[in-house]
Amino acid sequence: MKSSSATSQPQPQPQPWKKSILSSPEHLPYDVVYDILAHFPVKSLIRFRCVSKSWKSLITNPIFITTHFNFNLNRPKSLLSNNNAYLLYVATNYPSQLCTVVCNRDRTLTQISRFQIPFSHVRIAAFCKGLFFLRNYYNDVLYLWNPSIRKFNLLPPPIFNTCLVYVALGIAYHSQNNDFKILKLCSHSQKVQPVEAEVYTLSTDSWRRVVISVESEHNIGSIDYIDISPCLFFNGALHSIAGSRDHYFILSFDVNDERFREIMLPPNNLDEVGNFERLAVIKGSLAWITFSNHYDEYNGICNIWVMKEYGVVESWTKNSVELDWFLEFCGCFDNGELLIQNASRLVSFENVLAIEDAKWVGYTSNSMESLVLLDDVSSVDGD
Repeated sequence: MKSSSATSQPQPQPQPWKKSILSSPEHLPYDVVYDILAHFPVKSLIRFRCVSKSWKSLITNPIFITTHFNFNLNRPKSLLSNNNAYLLYVATNYPSQLCTVVCNRDRTLTQISRFQIPFSHVRIAAFCKGLFFLRNYYNDVLYLWNPSIRKFNLLPPPIFNTCLVYVALGIAYHSQNNDFKILKLCSHSQKVQPVEAEVYTLSTDSWRRVVISVESEHNIGSIDYIDISPCLFFNGALHSIAGSRDHYFILSFDVNDERFREIMLPPNNLDEVGNFERLAVIKGSLAWITFSNHYDEYNGICNIWVMKEYGVVESWTKNSVELDWFLEFCGCFDNGELLIQNASRLVSFENVLAIEDAKWVGYTSNSMESLVLLDDVSSVDGD
């Protein structure tokens, strides 16, 4: 998606031959056709490209793609679905497939899509608003993939060599410019160098280094630790757990002004750090979840800290529950129920979900599709 104003989206002006086709007396006016097509789902628009040259030109126009994206982005959730949630998972079968299922209110599952991942040896590093960020775990090649239109981009090589470093990755939607950004945080082994950062921007298809200068009430100094879990995109920023000497905090990166900030964890937070920790969004609030197996190898305590007022350390509230050991935290339903994966299946705190043998699981409150990458000449068909 190319950058353009988020508040005023001018419609692409048709060439004379296009306007004659779309605006002749026996056809609807061009503006009417434009508005009608902007309301159609992606699958229909992909087919409509075959109607005529003028329709293909319109549907693949960057301004139309942005208009269609914003229409889907701003639709009320009630118009999108009456269901509770969407679960995304990668099945363990070969070739790998990305499956999307609706998690209904009675916890039955209804599959709505299944796409073959067009690469082998990749993991989903992150996803945002229908766009998936993939990383090859053999050669560290990075991709952006839009399964809705079956196209992908091979990203240029990053600035920092990741062979000898720990990496945290995240993808975010840049609302001010209608663009996407990827943040890469590199923590060197043995902490011999401070954490470094670089940002990829889709509209320029390039990486650039960004200096980590943290706005903080504390004298943080250089950051020498970063958690390698995927960065959490929330409230217009990407969030990661970071550390500097004996100071432990949440590092946020605002994708609009590209400034790093500190969000303080609860007091005495080092006592809370256990065998496992993740950042999440619970009922619209930032949350920090830790697990410690205090009792034995298979049982422990899950501490759920929720920041009721974003950025205000005094608003952290805590809830603790006993929990069997689990392998992965996958997300959180809108009602606050946690979604976890144990040794054999996908479960929530209240139910067992009928998904087994999944090697990656994600959650989203709405399953958004878009035309992003359709206008990019460097994108490749993923079939």
